[in-house]
Amino acid sequence: MSVALRVEKVSKQYRIYERPGDRLKESLTRGLLRRHKEFWALRDVDFEIQSGTTVGIVGPNGCGKSTLLQIISGTLAPTHGEVWHEGRIAALLELGAGFDPEFTGVENVYMNATLMGLSRRETDALFPAVERFAEIGPFLHQSVKTYSSGMYVRLAFAIAASVEPDILIIDEALAVGDAVFQHRCLRRIKELHERGTTVLFVSHDAAAVRALCSRAILLKSGKVVADGKPADVLNRYQKMIMEREQAYEAESSSPSEALPAEERTVAAPSYTYRHGDGSAEITGAELTDSARRQVEIVETGEPLTLRVVTRFNRDVDDPVIGFLIRNRHGIHAYGTNTKEQQIEFGTIRRGETLEVTFAFNCWLGIDQYSISLAVHSRDGQAYDWLDAALFFRVTSLALIEGVANLNASVTTEHRAVNGKARERGSIAVSSSRESVSYG
Repeated sequence: MSVALRVEKVSKQYRIYERPGDRLKESLTRGLLRRHKEFWALRDVDFEIQSGTTVGIVGPNGCGKSTLLQIISGTLAPTHGEVWHEGRIAALLELGAGFDPEFTGVENVYMNATLMGLSRRETDALFPAVERFAEIGPFLHQSVKTYSSGMYVRLAFAIAASVEPDILIIDEALAVGDAVFQHRCLRRIKELHERGTTVLFVSHDAAAVRALCSRAILLKSGKVVADGKPADVLNRYQKMIMEREQAYEAESSSPSEALPAEERTVAAPSYTYRHGDGSAEITGAELTDSARRQVEIVETGEPLTLRVVTRFNRDVDDPVIGFLIRNRHGIHAYGTNTKEQQIEFGTIRRGETLEVTFAFNCWLGIDQYSISLAVHSRDGQAYDWLDAALFFRVTSLALIEGVANLNASVTTEHRAVNGKARERGSIAVSSSRESVSYG
């Protein structure tokens, strides 16, 4: 497979001035009086992308993703390094980039097509496809400065995807459109990929990266820190996010006493809200896969294990330990506890520790979820309750609507005109595995 894009030791430096006049002072002294600070948006970024592949670039805000795409597309020059590419590039960068706000949508279509090397005749031929895909009606003949953010993206993507580029670059623009338009764009990206187009895009949507990409690159502070399979890179990215969140929560919450050495095998949980009478304290929690690796990104249907460690500060009779999973809208997806699982502990003495492990198959829909943890008495008196102690994201290669994946199967019967059964079959459809049988 040939190389479509090569990024060789690319770095980008910006000069930061505290006051506008500092730039002039530095210029008048020909640099002898230094008034700026150096900020490196990118540092020695180096990778190759094979033709016909789809690669996702992920990372926290400010890590250099957009700067890298601008350099690759040619709208920004690197401070050091080189970029080489094969064929025509179509780039969908930040909102409104490449559009003249005073021009109409039609005029911007022809201007962008010319910049991509298309003749007037070629643009005339593809214009109906652009108009149909953008679906902005009479606004196509109005000044672009009157467009909403959604209309900007519709027209920009329609242009970029209709010119049949060799390399398509997308910078988080799909997050602006509505659900129908996003599905249309993702379908178009898949079509271009099947035709051999190389796709490079930035997205915070882990499900889209996992579904579309054969490779992902993780940036942090302007450097490549991971490059490989999307599942592995996204897990590392999610872990990075959780470490930042835990550090933030640790600064805003009161410090807890140090744990005994035997309890440090499970990380102390963070939380957004905590309450209880202190009779017991949840000192550790972790979510792991079948290989006992901590996970933050989960394929729907994947077997998971939730481990909860609780230390008791008073003598209590038959405590109950449980968890509750909520989606990002706060809707309860699933919850259970040791009482419902018919587990009885009897009397637990002060200073003793209980470790409870819940095992389940994660048949949830595509979304971001939080896990709240609790230990309480059998009549509901809270000893310790931690809201949003753990976070994880569920992804799927197949589209799933709703909070749950019911892993449905399908049976069919094909009847001929005379009413006799001609062919019977069954199809078991799972978002994590597919099997088809006819008999």
